[in-house]
Formats: sequence, C-alpha cells, structure tokens
Amino acid sequence: MNIKEQLNLSDENYNLLFDIRRSIRYHERRKYFFYCIQNLVSFFAIVMAGVVIMDTVKDGITPRWMMWVGVFAAVLSALDLVIGFSKNADLHSKLREKFADLEIDIITGPPSGDEWIEYQKRRLIIEKDEPATYFAIDALCRNELLIADGFSQKQNASHFAKITFFQKITSQLFRWENSINF
Repeated sequence: MNIKEQLNLSDENYNLLFDIRRSIRYHERRKYFFYCIQNLVSFFAIVMAGVVIMDTVKDGITPRWMMWVGVFAAVLSALDLVIGFSKNADLHSKLREKFADLEIDIITGPPSGDEWIEYQKRRLIIEKDEPATYFAIDALCRNELLIADGFSQKQNASHFAKITFFQKITSQLFRWENSINF
C-alpha cells in the first residue's frame, strides 16, 4: 500500500505531496553537494597552511608540489568566495526544512478540503526562493521516489526518467535543461 492509498488522497493531492517529497530529496542532494565542496575547500586551506609553515622553517627552494597545492587551494578558495558553497548549502538546507514541514502538515492534516489550497499556496511561496533547478538531479529524485512508492521500473517504465550515466555524474554541475526524457 503506497502513501496515496494510506492517506486516501485524490490524484491532485497525491501529486502535490509527491512533488513536495521530491523537493525534499532534491534539496538534500544539493545541500550535501555544497557541504562536500565546502569541506574540500576547508581541507585544502588547512593543508595549505601546513605547507606555508613547512616552507618557512626549511632552507632551500620550495618543492613544486607545494606550489601546486597552494595554487589549488587558492583557486578553490576563490571559487568559494564567488560561488559561496556554504551559503548555497544553507539555502538548500532551509528549503528542505520548509518542504519537510509542509509534508508533515499534509500527512497529519485532512485528506481533502480547503486546507489543500493553503498547502499549494505554501508550496508556491517556498518555490519562489528556490534557485534554478538542476533537472538531472530532479529526475533522479523522481525515480527514487517512484521506487519508494512501490512503482516498478519494468512495469511502469513510462513514469521513470531516462538519465544517461554522463548526466548522472555531472548532475550537480550542469542543469541539463530540456535533455531529460520520460
């Protein structure tokens, strides 16, 4: 029994809940990506600090690998300043929390009625703060949620997005607009 049957939802209400649950997964993935990049930047900044300390206490010419570590750390730090990895991670974390709160309200509320118009309004209010969608990530979350809801990729193939391997591995970097097939 899937959640639609458990909560006795109409198709329209189930679609709203499905989209909200997909948004939670989407923002969790984006948040995790930005946190990982932020951790990588922090790691290299710490390594670079160690390299600078080692370089000041030794005699002679600085080895080439130390210079490359420094260049790499500087580039990552500059990217962090421009892109704002931690800021983006926090944004996606907040959006995920808002969608999760809305999901809780939907699940604990009545299966139909005027409240659903308010749920749709709240969803639109949350979505106005969202950055541009990365469609491959969104499609991956959709497929994952379909499986979680009991759909089979073999029996319900038309419901699942077709995502290439290259799209999967670059899903956090490129938007893949108009290139995901259902």
